[in-house]
Amino acid sequence: TRVPTLIRISHILPCPKGFLQGEAVPCSTTGNTITEFTVRMSLEDLGKMQQQAPAVTALNAIARDKSQATDSNNIYPGRFKRKLSAPTVSSHRVNDGIEWSQLNRISFWDFDTLSIARITKGKCLYYIGLQILMKHDLFDEFNLDIMSVLKFLNLLEHYYVPDNPFHNAVHAADVCQAMHCLLVNLRSIETFKPYELLACVLAAMAHDVNHPGVNQNFLIKTASHLMKINGNDSLLEQHHSKVSKSLIKESGIIAHLPPQLQNDILEVVEDLIMATDMAQHQNYMNSMKNLIASGYDPQRKEDRRIVMRFAMKCSDLCNTARPWSTCVQWGKLVLEEFWRQGDQEKSLMLDVNNMFDRDVCVPSKALTGFIDFIAEPLFTLWADFCDTPFTRDICRQIDNNRSHWEDIVKLPDRHLS
Repeated sequence: TRVPTLIRISHILPCPKGFLQGEAVPCSTTGNTITEFTVRMSLEDLGKMQQQAPAVTALNAIARDKSQATDSNNIYPGRFKRKLSAPTVSSHRVNDGIEWSQLNRISFWDFDTLSIARITKGKCLYYIGLQILMKHDLFDEFNLDIMSVLKFLNLLEHYYVPDNPFHNAVHAADVCQAMHCLLVNLRSIETFKPYELLACVLAAMAHDVNHPGVNQNFLIKTASHLMKINGNDSLLEQHHSKVSKSLIKESGIIAHLPPQLQNDILEVVEDLIMATDMAQHQNYMNSMKNLIASGYDPQRKEDRRIVMRFAMKCSDLCNTARPWSTCVQWGKLVLEEFWRQGDQEKSLMLDVNNMFDRDVCVPSKALTGFIDFIAEPLFTLWADFCDTPFTRDICRQIDNNRSHWEDIVKLPDRHLS
């Protein structure tokens, strides 16, 4: 058994209130000490330390420790630490109590965000977002200030609506982790500009921020203020984009960068969030088909943008491609949110779509249909573009999930227990 490296907290940053002076903590194999460190201290404690020690000192110490890691599974070529051989299915399960080896599995497709959410009491976006920023070396690339990053993550957690069964911060964390997996398994990732990678991560984290828990049709039928502000086209995505850009500016996470670079990042963030509009789904499918037919040139900005948009779409629907034990949980959550909207529509005496009516909807049949018409063609096209064992395993997982849903359809009781 490998003996974990020990780092003295007092050698990195002054010891905050509540810590034992000079207390040693195990350093994870990837050197994610800052994550372990921030878990045990409040944002207020970090704020008191801001003037005492620059965050870059801690990050440099982490980078040095990371370069000395001896675990061969965590030594990747290139700056992006690619996990090319990550399996898509394994028997790993998150046990009771937080173990940082779980977050070290963040590059694996079977990563269980729902379990991390239960362990962290809903704060998984905070920890997963921080981990992914570190995985792509974005702290060093952009000299990000740890306080601004933590402020941004806390703002995101605050502005996601926790009462939403599906469109909440846990979903955002899941999408962010899926985006990370898709990008690191993309052969052409080295051709992506650093600001594009940062924008991908920020957009994935913020793509549904402040979601009201109802769809666009409901907002239009009820003459919501969002419709009055954003109009009838992509009104939710416009709202998410505006809120996300406001939080990025409020946190100051990129405020130290040149103005043009800030604009470039915000423009990509907005573009990727707009790509999650399901009303435009077929347009994005056609764009990817045309790209494959004409040939992908990673040096062309527009070609890279099409790939980023499509990766965002796949990430947004990643729950349909997760291992069955996770997929079925997400299926229950999304239907519960639909049914709550249906309950509101009934109380307002509005027409209710069958899928949104808990008394009519057959869950397994509805979710099988979604896989047939949306998820399976989407991920198959991504696999056609990025033909690797990883992407083909995802397609097989979707087929496996569909078979499970189909088996439920055949049961006498068609409703999920």
